Amino acid sequence: MEEESLREHTQRELLNSTENLTMLISMATGVLGMPAPGSRRAPEFDSQNPEELKKFLEEFEKLAERHGLTTKEKAKMVVKYVDKEIKKFWKRLEGFGDDYMILKRKIIEAYLKTFLEDKPTVAKLVKLVKKSAKGNIADEEDLDMYYRKFWIVAADLVEANIINKKQHDKYF
Repeated sequence: MEEESLREHTQRELLNSTENLTMLISMATGVLGMPAPGSRRAPEFDSQNPEELKKFLEEFEKLAERHGLTTKEKAKMVVKYVDKEIKKFWKRLEGFGDDYMILKRKIIEAYLKTFLEDKPTVAKLVKLVKKSAKGNIADEEDLDMYYRKFWIVAADLVEANIINKKQHDKYF
């Protein structure tokens, strides 16, 4: 009788541990399974190096696929791996929270001009500033777009010691 009770107890424990293992495995997939931002396994996008965008998106997509994320989940999760300013910008793009492929296309479109242009010059920075001064900024989204473009060009110029921080601020 006692031996039967021990066997039943062992079977119950084994069943419970199998259920716990199944629960842990399912938690490791989906949004909950994605690595925490800034962790060793998390994809990173350095907004100062927009040429790394493609690599970042590829890493994010592989990770999201491994964890079984839907297009909607991907469209919400991708912003968790970028800095605060980029996150704010990407959240305003079409597709955010709904459709990753649309969001990805909009992100790439936003950076495409930067990829295709030669190295930034002071002339390009001045042209950008003058264009925005003509009233092309109608709303917060336009301002964010201007800021992103300005920041990419100006940051490269500061980094190359072509302009200093004070000039950077003056141009803005």
